[in-house]
Amino acid sequence: MAAEKVTTRGYAVIVAAGAGRRCPGPLAKQFLELEGQPLYLWSVKAFLQDPRIHGVVLVGPAADEAARAGMREAVRAFPRVLAVVAGGPTRTDSVACGIDALTEQVALADNDPVLIHDGARPLVSAELIARIIDETAAGRVAIPVTTPTATVKQLDRNTILKTLPRETLGLAQTPQGLPCKLLLRALEYYRRHPDPARPATDESALVEALPEALRKGFNIVAVAGETRNLKITFPEDLRLARALLPQSLQEHGSFPAPPFATGFGYDVHAFANQRELVLGGVKIPQHTGLAGHSDADVLVHALVDAILGAVGAGDIGQLFPDHDPAYKDMCSLRFLEKAVELVRAQGRLLLAADITVVAETPKLAPHIPAMRNCLLEVLGPCQLNLKATTSEGLGFTGRREGIAAYAIVTVAAP
Repeated sequence: MAAEKVTTRGYAVIVAAGAGRRCPGPLAKQFLELEGQPLYLWSVKAFLQDPRIHGVVLVGPAADEAARAGMREAVRAFPRVLAVVAGGPTRTDSVACGIDALTEQVALADNDPVLIHDGARPLVSAELIARIIDETAAGRVAIPVTTPTATVKQLDRNTILKTLPRETLGLAQTPQGLPCKLLLRALEYYRRHPDPARPATDESALVEALPEALRKGFNIVAVAGETRNLKITFPEDLRLARALLPQSLQEHGSFPAPPFATGFGYDVHAFANQRELVLGGVKIPQHTGLAGHSDADVLVHALVDAILGAVGAGDIGQLFPDHDPAYKDMCSLRFLEKAVELVRAQGRLLLAADITVVAETPKLAPHIPAMRNCLLEVLGPCQLNLKATTSEGLGFTGRREGIAAYAIVTVAAP
């Protein structure tokens, strides 16, 4: 049987020009390594897997010629990488630099799909790239979107104004696909009509800024994104990406993920003066707190370890090391959010969690409903069971030296 003829001519611009100021360290985030390869190179290789991508332009930092030279060397073996060029002061300026280089290299047709991708999203899948090409080839603007899983609030500084209906909201990702003619038109309009008060943060915003007459006939459509297509913004995101890699390898021929998996977690913290006691995300008033680098929420720490165990992603110390100043006094629910994000990114479902807290003091029964509600806000729908007990005066908990917690979690494949 003859192979299906590839008719669509698609192109990609991978933007890796930012300074990465929110991810501290000597390197901008796109140059951080994942399994020995810089993040931008993972993206390049992902796009080159699709035969409909006829060319890729890589955009590097304008102020670092040495970095761009390293990028050229890294992609030298890939003939479909057409150019490595310097970016501009903003993301949209960098996209424009990439498009200028692309049009110099290739005679683009009006409806050729051009996909714009952030170089700090290394785990973009071949399936997502294919979906964006398919939708863009139909003459639409295709934006990958995920649905918020947490309750979303509208803020005015630190004041909550109202709760937004999350079913009407979407979190945009890349790659974002546009027909070539529309993308060029949107960039030109942006150059002529800059709005410092409303900078375009992605290609959808560029098209939205066009007057109706200039985008007549084009629709912006939401395409199902992927939670695993995370953007590396903070140090813990890189650790999450590493934890997701085994699942990527499973999809390419290694052992399959089990239909059900169980994880076990245990944690202990000693009491410490001048600390608030936080358990299950709830502050327990009028009681000595626990010693720890973060807020020392022993219950949440045990739960996070159980979740990571269920998905084979190491332990809480690997993802959130206690020597990292970024996590000093941090609310442990942040760790739980990342652990749950990891479960969803692997395409799994958290079915049940059973947690036991061992403490001679304080009495926790009155606080369990609030803890349960707080945890479910992060976990989403699942069977959650919380228990509190004592050690009958035995051991360090019996001597009222601290608190211990145990957790068991069950996850399922979709």
